[in-house]
Amino acid sequence: MPLTESYLQFKRPERECLLCGRLLTDIRRHPSILKLSEKEEAIRQDFCVECWQQMEHREYFSFWVTRRIQEGQTAEQRKLAKAERNEALWALFNALYSRQSEELTAQLFLLAHLLMKYRVLTYVGPAETGELQFFHPATQETYRIADMPLDSVSFIDVKNQIDGQIHEYAPKKSEEEGDSSGE
Repeated sequence: MPLTESYLQFKRPERECLLCGRLLTDIRRHPSILKLSEKEEAIRQDFCVECWQQMEHREYFSFWVTRRIQEGQTAEQRKLAKAERNEALWALFNALYSRQSEELTAQLFLLAHLLMKYRVLTYVGPAETGELQFFHPATQETYRIADMPLDSVSFIDVKNQIDGQIHEYAPKKSEEEGDSSGE
């Protein structure tokens, strides 16, 4: 197995904090890291927020915040949340794509790749013009997105911009359903 593929092969989240043993399954979000062993094997470690804040040495290959699915949610409820996310990202992508503004190039680039990751769009390949082509199977449309070098923009800032806009395009819940997210 190539070295880069081994980084993608790591275990699911632990049930308990590595340092204090606190149960993590009741926490919606907690820090997780990926460390590399001396043999270049990927080792996942999960922490409660309190232990993470008290850690002095944070040496890791990769860091992220794990989002836990709350106990008691059915597979259908989890799928619905993903479907709502995909619908909101797709609506945002269409709104930004229709504007055809150079200011939105980085957002469209990131959105197209997210939608590809979530299997809403399919990557077709580069166009003759150097743009990237994505296909939407449901509408049978092809979209062309400007290609960008990955180091040309702060994708963290772009992601934050998208996060700020996504709520505007998220499917509205009826008042009967309410919002049980607590956020």
